[in-house]
Amino acid sequence: MTDIDKIRRIMLAVTETSPLDKLWQSLVEQVAGGQAEVVTVFVSDDTWHRVASLPFAVEISRISGARVAFTRRRAKQLDDDAAGRARQQLEALAAEAGLQLVFEMLTATETGQLEKLAAVERDLLIAPSALEGLPLLSELAGRHRRVLLVEVDE
Repeated sequence: MTDIDKIRRIMLAVTETSPLDKLWQSLVEQVAGGQAEVVTVFVSDDTWHRVASLPFAVEISRISGARVAFTRRRAKQLDDDAAGRARQQLEALAAEAGLQLVFEMLTATETGQLEKLAAVERDLLIAPSALEGLPLLSELAGRHRRVLLVEVDE
């Protein structure tokens, strides 16, 4: 089997504010017509969960102006909605490129899931530059042969 025929193993890390089209274009350039196994990790920000833990946190309706307590359940719903939108967009991009996509959601505090994802050796990790310097990126990058940080304005 030549290197061209070899299936590359790539991890794509994205956040709620990542420009998915720019990150995906970097991935497509790296695959360059070959085959790839792509695992996408949606890195969720814990901000909503921290806000929900505050006793005075409220959500104000844009339409009615009604105030409702901001709960952990609502924080999870916001995270799930953001991850769902990212997943739909990435699945559409993957279908266009003819690539299979595995999608995982991860928060910075989920060390067990992080260790499990990082334990698999991959050829390449593609991540937004906004994750640079965070311990999470160091953990994810641990068993990758190469790390590509895509410059993004977040």
